[in-house]
Amino acid sequence: MRKRPGFAALELQVLRTIRKFGMLGRDQHVLVAASGGADSTALLLCLHDLAPRMSLKLTVAHLNHGIRGEEALADEEFVRRASAELGWPLISESADLKALAAAGKRNLEEAAREARYAFLQRAAVSAGADRIATGHNLDDQAETILFRLLRGSGPGGLEGIHPVIKDRIIRPLIECSRSRILEFLAERKALYHEDSTNRDLRYQRNRIRHELIPYLEKHFNPRLTATLTRGAALARAAYDFLEEHARVEFECLRIPLPDGVALWVPRVMQLHSALRLQVVRHALREVLGSLRGIETVHIEDILRLCRTGQSGRHIELPGGLGARRNLEQLELIRGSCAAEANFQYQLAWPGQCPVPELELEFRAHIREGLDSAGPADHDTATCAHLDPDSLPPKLMIRSRCPGDRYGGPGHRKVKKMLLAAGVSLPVRAALPMVVAGDAVIWIPGFRPAKTFRAKPGSGRSVLLEARRMTSAE
Repeated sequence: MRKRPGFAALELQVLRTIRKFGMLGRDQHVLVAASGGADSTALLLCLHDLAPRMSLKLTVAHLNHGIRGEEALADEEFVRRASAELGWPLISESADLKALAAAGKRNLEEAAREARYAFLQRAAVSAGADRIATGHNLDDQAETILFRLLRGSGPGGLEGIHPVIKDRIIRPLIECSRSRILEFLAERKALYHEDSTNRDLRYQRNRIRHELIPYLEKHFNPRLTATLTRGAALARAAYDFLEEHARVEFECLRIPLPDGVALWVPRVMQLHSALRLQVVRHALREVLGSLRGIETVHIEDILRLCRTGQSGRHIELPGGLGARRNLEQLELIRGSCAAEANFQYQLAWPGQCPVPELELEFRAHIREGLDSAGPADHDTATCAHLDPDSLPPKLMIRSRCPGDRYGGPGHRKVKKMLLAAGVSLPVRAALPMVVAGDAVIWIPGFRPAKTFRAKPGSGRSVLLEARRMTSAE
């Protein structure tokens, strides 16, 4: 591209990047994020110079993080003066990032990023801006890729910084090196403020910038930044392709739940392993709103629940999320998926016994003189007629235990019986067991165990009822 009179080399590169990624059209309003540092100052000057050519309107935005005291106030004043000199309006806010980080139990870097983008979105709405421009550059791209690689990020993380993201954020400097930015500012004799925390090696990103990258460039690849950037572009294209297919599969597999979402396990396990991971990520994002705190190891733990023989198992995940296998469904639920509550109460007959954990009350009555059809014909989901001669004086009402058998030793396991009946895990968690000795004799919703049913023609039975407790009770 031939150099146009009046444009510096950096400005021409910015113009090429804007066109390459379709960042801006004519007559658009751009909110320019300005910290006062070299990158954001260069961004503001470039867009100011390009504004007449592209008929752009600019608004400058600055957030005082409240971390560096007088230095931060000086940054704010510098941005205020620069905006006024260029003739563009300024929107500024202050934030107490240390308090925000402590309240959200996050590190300072993470809290600063979230606060900054939340502010920029508010400022864009207030100004009526079409786009938000940030000063991320080529070196930031390389640092981000290494940072994510060292943290064990998946293919999505290796995409690096996107030149354009959906919520109208653009990065016009993303193909410009930091050295070229500094040359541009020197040529313009433009002042900027250096953030003292950028050299604080307690921050991992600063150690990557000042120690790791120089070492790798010296000993392994002098063109490391360009190499990483090319790799990021390839990863981004591949990841976009994968995401497109994962989105389609997720919509086909998605089963809405009141407190989350479920996936159909047989279909999940038929997918390619890479696609499988992305489908689970889509499900997690829908339930949590974001993937903050979710790492590859968590997704692998979730997928283990899809293996044969995992029904009934659950795991707890970051963000207050639970994952559980429920027959042929993988359920991702807001809140805990812990096992059912443990309870145990005695019920003498006749008598009554409340089970507050389930908001139920059990009542036992003696019934005489039923019709010749037999007491069992009167059984329903909430009442059972039992043989008084087979019952001990006191019954037990308790939660499920491993190895429970319906009718006692040698009879069918309760777990298999519930699975065969298609009872979901949440329902199973709320089923009380009526127990005589070592035998489960009745579960509401099922007929009583055959050995303990009232005998036809006996004329006498114990009527056991499970009733929902009222507020008065």
